[in-house]
Amino acid sequence: MKKHPFTQYIGLPGLLLLAITLIGCQPDVETAVSAAEPTAAAAPEPTAAVQAEYWTAWESSPHADTYALEKGPNTYCARCHSPQNWDIAAKIDPPPNCVSCKFATEPEPRIAQSNTLVAEEEWQDIGCAICHHVQDGIADSAIAWLDITTNYYETVASSTELCEKCHTDTETLRHSRDISGGAHADFTCTDCHDAHTTAASCTTGGCHTDFTTRYPVIIPEHEDQVDAEECTQCHSSVADIHMNILDETPVACMDCHQLLMGEYAQVRYQSAHSNLHAVVTCVACHDGAALEVGPLPNEGQWVTFRTTSLLGRETTAPYQSHVVQREVDCVRCHYPDNLWGLTTDTGALPDTSNGE
Repeated sequence: MKKHPFTQYIGLPGLLLLAITLIGCQPDVETAVSAAEPTAAAAPEPTAAVQAEYWTAWESSPHADTYALEKGPNTYCARCHSPQNWDIAAKIDPPPNCVSCKFATEPEPRIAQSNTLVAEEEWQDIGCAICHHVQDGIADSAIAWLDITTNYYETVASSTELCEKCHTDTETLRHSRDISGGAHADFTCTDCHDAHTTAASCTTGGCHTDFTTRYPVIIPEHEDQVDAEECTQCHSSVADIHMNILDETPVACMDCHQLLMGEYAQVRYQSAHSNLHAVVTCVACHDGAALEVGPLPNEGQWVTFRTTSLLGRETTAPYQSHVVQREVDCVRCHYPDNLWGLTTDTGALPDTSNGE
């Protein structure tokens, strides 16, 4: 049975010793009361009970379940998939047994000479101690990287630097997530991803509202409104409020409100951020890395795909782009004679009268 990522550092003897020590160190009741009266309450120290929510979150994350034979759980891939199982001397052997792995068409796993297969019950996953100092079952709040080659922790400047210890490119694999050229260039990984579940969402992270539940809404009085001077004829009080809360006086109302007015609103904003695109992920439209876009087989959800080459073989698989931009090129999907029968007329709202 796999041990908890913290309790494995204590063990039963350690727990007994800790309990005996705590009992022996209990002060006299009267002394404890008198000593507590004149002093302010000290800040609570981090305890296992306090950190239980982090453990629960971690257990639901991909980091807690990295053992999969088809991905090669051996002492080479363990460098990132389970660092405490990594053998620094492991290397990729020549085919056909490059690494220890399991093919779906074969009953038994292939065992590479330089990569002894690690049993599942011995697999450590990516536990708390990989990213935090852990002492007596308690993880330090600061992040640090456990360097298995030295068994010492390495200081990191940010969560991004920590994640890039594994999410990087090697001579054979491409695991990096480059955001330097996108709208999130100044973000760190944990600005979008929960540090323990690793989950990320454009809408639940607090940055963007949930556009996927919006239907196109056109206000007849504003459908053709593009003249900023006409706005103040009816909204003078609103304009005054805006002047007080904005850092700079807006040159024109359309600087901000063009997304809700005229043809742009009908085509580029309201139809895009509506149930007409409910199965299209944010990144599928806003990807700035020129990745392939299409629906997931048997699921219908539209995502980005990436083609990689490994040992001379190309593979196309879903890939979460991290280079995002505000601009959207509808032609990436709505091109002439596209594979999915999508309309190529992006200058008008799609006809939804048939219920589709």
